Amino acid sequence: MHPAGHWLLIIVVLLLPGVNLGLMTTQTHMARAPFFALLLGMLAVATAPPLILLADIPPFALAAWRLLCVALLLLPFVAGAIRRDLKKLSGRELTYLLASGVLYGVHFGLFNLAFAHTTKESVVVLLGAQPLMAAAVGALWLNEKITRVMLAASMLAIGGLLIFAWHDYTFDASNLVGDALVLACGLAIVLSYSAGRKLRPRMSLRGYLGALYLIGGATCLLSALIAGDALFGYARHQWSWLLAAILIPTLVGHSLFHYVVKYVPVFYVNLTILGEPILALLMMYLLRERFAVFRESSLTPLQIVGGLMLLVGVGIGLLSGRKPQLSEASV
Repeated sequence: MHPAGHWLLIIVVLLLPGVNLGLMTTQTHMARAPFFALLLGMLAVATAPPLILLADIPPFALAAWRLLCVALLLLPFVAGAIRRDLKKLSGRELTYLLASGVLYGVHFGLFNLAFAHTTKESVVVLLGAQPLMAAAVGALWLNEKITRVMLAASMLAIGGLLIFAWHDYTFDASNLVGDALVLACGLAIVLSYSAGRKLRPRMSLRGYLGALYLIGGATCLLSALIAGDALFGYARHQWSWLLAAILIPTLVGHSLFHYVVKYVPVFYVNLTILGEPILALLMMYLLRERFAVFRESSLTPLQIVGGLMLLVGVGIGLLSGRKPQLSEASV
């Protein structure tokens, strides 16, 4: 089987639970849907780092392809919803939508770019700031209370994150630019989700997703053209890995997070994302014999302890998230 075929099998595994989420209609199932969507989204998004490394495509070009292809895939199904939703939005809400899409594109571009300017250990450690940013933004802008459970889940997850990455972490002043990019892309996605939390009660899921991917993709395309990133001319295997990156972490993973943001505080969405680097590094370790790009991946007993701590913290966050509001816009 071609290497990309293994990832296509993963797509099927990931999509089937997503179909079940869409079929949930009873109140009990609706209450559970955000929990499973967060869990499934975390698993899908965790495939992004290994797929990005396998594709080996310039950062802004990679981001543009991922977002614009998802936008084009969804367009036949969401065009009508976009038109209807845009007519309902006020001028301020349209500004929120534009900002959410641009910030979403900025996140994708900066995250890819950060890997060229800092170490993967620095990326993992600095991702710990994301749920803290989300808690602060949620409290200041969305009136979301910071609870003891949120603090406990954060401390446990971030503690596990530090244990996982710290044995390989060394401070290097030359990495400060890349470190700043990681923090900037984390803040960008937090603000994008926060704007989405204000918009989702007013927009259908289809309308919001379609608009977000179009605006984010256009932002990344413009950035790619300015940066001079090549959009074509890649090898066949690069296109295969790019296709997997479009379908699994982007179409499945990020779409599920945008579905959930209507129902739970942005803190819980961003806390769940902390599981991404742990699961991604585990995948790279398991695939190290098959792919040269992962050959240096390692996994120590201390890292296993840290990873388990982080996942327990994420689990506490998942279980303590708010129950959904059942009166939502049409999807």
